[in-house]
Amino acid sequence: MANFTHLPTIPPPPLFSIYAGDLHHHVTERDLYSLFSIIGPVHNIHLFRHPFSHKSLCYAFIHFYFPHYAAVALNSLNHIELRGKPIRLMWVQRDPVLRKVGIGNLFVKNLDSSVNDAELQEVFGVFGVISSCKIARDGDGVSKRFGFVQFCSEDSASCALSALNGSVLHGKILTVAKFLKKSERKEPQFTNVYVKNLDKDFTESSLREKFSEYGKITSAVIMNDAEGKSRGFGFVNFESHESAMKAIDGLNGAEIGTKKWFVGKAMTKSQRAEFLRRAHIKQKPNVSNLIVRNLASFVTENDLKQVFGAFGNVTFVKVSYRNGVSSGMACICFSKLEEARKAIAFLNGCFYNGRYMSVSLAWHKEEQAKHLQTLLALRYKPPFAYKEKKVRKEVLANKESSCECDVDGFVLVDKPSGNSEWDV
Repeated sequence: MANFTHLPTIPPPPLFSIYAGDLHHHVTERDLYSLFSIIGPVHNIHLFRHPFSHKSLCYAFIHFYFPHYAAVALNSLNHIELRGKPIRLMWVQRDPVLRKVGIGNLFVKNLDSSVNDAELQEVFGVFGVISSCKIARDGDGVSKRFGFVQFCSEDSASCALSALNGSVLHGKILTVAKFLKKSERKEPQFTNVYVKNLDKDFTESSLREKFSEYGKITSAVIMNDAEGKSRGFGFVNFESHESAMKAIDGLNGAEIGTKKWFVGKAMTKSQRAEFLRRAHIKQKPNVSNLIVRNLASFVTENDLKQVFGAFGNVTFVKVSYRNGVSSGMACICFSKLEEARKAIAFLNGCFYNGRYMSVSLAWHKEEQAKHLQTLLALRYKPPFAYKEKKVRKEVLANKESSCECDVDGFVLVDKPSGNSEWDV
């Protein structure tokens, strides 16, 4: 019988990873490889995508062989524009506990609209090593005039807070405070109250008289249309927040005249939209909507209603079409969540008309993104601190980008197709 000698296997080399966020949705692995391979040898790049649509989730991991090159890339390429949008770089923090603690995290507001991420990091960077710096922007890329700066240590954050709070940047007085989670924030005080469902003949004097029972009023107004007729709602402003809260507790839901009043905090249009959006997200996981994928192109809504109707009362069925052709996806709504879960248990993975169906609860897109990030998180590796003179971005921008270059004796080529060694 032959004797086999078991040779010791060489362990894979450790990788030093950088997180690249705020990517343009058209950025590809090739774009990232062309940019980061200028600095040093890159092991591979993992651009995270949606598992079904394969659309970019706008963040990626860049894995280097050596910590030196990873640190240089982090120091020189942070906030550089890629496809017209600045990218945000930081060391990969794979431990979800450490990500949620928020050590050294500051909130900065009242920024001038011309301040960008790089300039904000330059201002705060004199107080210590910054792990992440970001200015909030809307869908069009316009600054919301507030941002977040996270230091590697709490001491550096405290120094920046005491030195920069109340300072002037581009003619604006900055407000710097320690970042608090939504659960830790105090509800802001208000004095303006909104009331609706007023009778048409209800007057402002009656409105003032009714609300004055709960505190001193500074103003009361009922909104009228172009003809001067009441629109059925109005606003009452109190001198104190306590009086406004008493009025809401005492009059909200009360039947005054022929209608039941709604009394609550007065909100701007944007605040109201945000409030409704958050309420919708909270209710979304409890709904009974299902997403069905991988359907045959000839499956109709009536076919699905017959199949899913065996598990409960189906209230809505919609097959998604593109250019008149079924995309293989459908939405099914049940009257009860229990019925939807029962349909998932029996039909998910079933062979139907030549295909295996995928049946799952419908997720809100923001909740789905958070869920995917949690699933794709890997093991924690401690970050490295490295400082080096920044590479001129003009040189990097003008340098001819190529997916094949020679860096310190390493020859880098395009990612080979069908090679699993390039996958994370």
